[in-house]
Amino acid sequence: MSKNILVTGATGFIGSNFCRRAIAEGYQLHGLTRDISAAREKLPEAVKFYNTLDDLPREIRFSTVLNLAGEPLVSGRWNKRRKAVFRQSRIGTTKALLSYFGQRESAPELLISGSAIGYYGPHSNRKLDESGTHKDSFSHQLCSDWEREAREFVNLSTRVCYLRTGIVLGNSEGALARMLPAFKLGLGGPIGRGNQWMSWIHIEDIIGLIFHCMERQDLSGAINATAPEPVRNKRFSKTLGRSLQRPAVLPMPSLLAKMLFGEMARELLLTGQCVIPRKAVETGFEFKYPDLPSALDNLLAK
Repeated sequence: MSKNILVTGATGFIGSNFCRRAIAEGYQLHGLTRDISAAREKLPEAVKFYNTLDDLPREIRFSTVLNLAGEPLVSGRWNKRRKAVFRQSRIGTTKALLSYFGQRESAPELLISGSAIGYYGPHSNRKLDESGTHKDSFSHQLCSDWEREAREFVNLSTRVCYLRTGIVLGNSEGALARMLPAFKLGLGGPIGRGNQWMSWIHIEDIIGLIFHCMERQDLSGAINATAPEPVRNKRFSKTLGRSLQRPAVLPMPSLLAKMLFGEMARELLLTGQCVIPRKAVETGFEFKYPDLPSALDNLLAK
């Protein structure tokens, strides 16, 4: 089996952590990036970078394509232009990959494509495994269309997994890194009433889950990339404050969140999903950090 892996979004939070571990385990990494100089500063020298798919050497056979490209949804207020960027960076990239490999003599054995628990749309208390129902929303449409495009790789005899990723926690990037400054000053707290569910995962566990998908030939389709123990936003805030030995009682009022972030607040901040990683657990994946206190203690110790 080829040890070559193609990664889109290689310089992102998940992509960069995956590349470091994959290089350490002897894989040959090839990354697509718009800024090769910046990518080389961030990632190990062993990763080979290309600006476009056409730059890839035609003789390379890829065992896996890890498709993580996507403009972050929490980078600002949503409007028509930004929504178009969200779609192009995800669905457009996946279309380009499909077209490229459809013209090559060999397609990848496995495509692991990004998605998110936003697929399920806003939910209240219902626990959602991979068969869970969805509610219509922009997040659902975005993830659903992204997954639909990824499924087309099945026509190339490629096994397809798409990771419905929750809130990824790390100590230098991601949601936790953005929260820490306020919480360290004792200014953190729940958003709105704090009753919305937060389905989260430690960065080491999502990287482990990607390797699990690579190793388990019986895994395909949607896979929830979340820890087994989701928590409500209020509990998350209290646990983070306790880990930092800081109070966490200053809420962001719902009205303020809506004023600042508009539709993004209504879909991502003030509502959530209680997502359960049924497929990961049933196929023997062992979470290093299954509960929030252990995850935060590990990350904050670093």
